[in-house]
Amino acid sequence: MNVRLERFREMGLKAVEFTVGFQQPDGGYVWDGFVPDAYHKQPYSWGVSGVYAPAHKLLNWVKRTTLQPTGGLADYRGDVYKQSWFFQGAHRMGRVDVSYPIMEFLLSCQTPCGGLPHFEKDERLRSLATAWAGISALYFGRLDVAERTAEWCVRVLEQQPEPERFFYFQTERDGRLWTADPTAGAIDFDKPKQPYWEIGLPWMLMGRLYQATSDERYLDLAERFYGVYMKCHDDRFTYAGSGKGSLAAAIHYLNTGDIRARDAVYTFLEFLLDTQYPEGGWRDETEPDIPLIYIDHAAEFNVWIQEDVNILAAME
Repeated sequence: MNVRLERFREMGLKAVEFTVGFQQPDGGYVWDGFVPDAYHKQPYSWGVSGVYAPAHKLLNWVKRTTLQPTGGLADYRGDVYKQSWFFQGAHRMGRVDVSYPIMEFLLSCQTPCGGLPHFEKDERLRSLATAWAGISALYFGRLDVAERTAEWCVRVLEQQPEPERFFYFQTERDGRLWTADPTAGAIDFDKPKQPYWEIGLPWMLMGRLYQATSDERYLDLAERFYGVYMKCHDDRFTYAGSGKGSLAAAIHYLNTGDIRARDAVYTFLEFLLDTQYPEGGWRDETEPDIPLIYIDHAAEFNVWIQEDVNILAAME
C-alpha cells in the first residue's frame, strides 16, 4: 500500500481508538448525560478495522439490554436508517443472533411500493432509509428486497420536477414525490452543505446491485445517479455529509475504472485528513460542539476511510 493510502488508514484507526474509549465496562455505549442511541455505527466501524473484541462486547450488550422481540432496538424508536447501520455491522461480524432479528424489523418496514420510511410509523418514505436498507438486504441475500428498493429510488429520480433541486421524500399512500410544502426535503444544487447522502446512497445501491447481478441496467442507473450527484455544489466531496458519496464513488471506480470517481474518493479522504480533530473526531462548524457529533462522525468516517482505502489499494 502506498504511503498516501497508509496515512488515510492510520487516520481512521485514530478515529477508532477515540470511539472505543467511550465504551463502558459492561460493553455498553450509554452513560449518564449522554444520548442512548450513539452506538449504531460502532460495530461496522470497529469490525472493518479489526477491533473485534470491543465490537463483540457491544453486540452482547445490545442483545442483552435493548434488542426487542420484534427485532427493533429499543433505544432507536423505529429508526430504519440507524438500525440498517447496526444490522450491517453485526452481520459483517458474523453475529447473526443480532442481525437476523434486526433484518426482520427492516423487512417489516418495507411498503408495497418498495420504499421505507426513516421511522417505521412515518407517512413519508425517504431515500436515505430506503437505499441503506436495500444495501442491508443485499448483505442478507434478499436480492428481491434490494431490487424493490432500487425501483423505488428510480421512481424518485424520474419524478424530479425541477432541474436545480433533488427531492427525496415520497408519500407512502400513492408513491408520489413529496414537493408540496417547506418540509418536503430537497437538495439545492447551487448551495453548499446539502444532504448529499440522499443521492449518494441510491448511487451506492445501484453499484452494489450491479456487482450482485452483473445486470448492465444497474450500471447505467449508477451512472445516472453519479451524474445527478455531480450537479451538487463544489463541496459535494468536501463536506461532513460527503462520506456516503465517497464510497459510492469508490464502488463506481471498482466497477468501471472511471478515474474521475477515483479522484473524487481521494478528494474526500484528503478533506478528512485536513479536518480531523487531534483527539480523532470530526465536527463541521455548523454542528453543535458536543461529544455526540465527534463520536458519531469518527465512527462513520472510519467506515468510509477503510472501505475507500481498501478499494483504492486493490485497484492500484
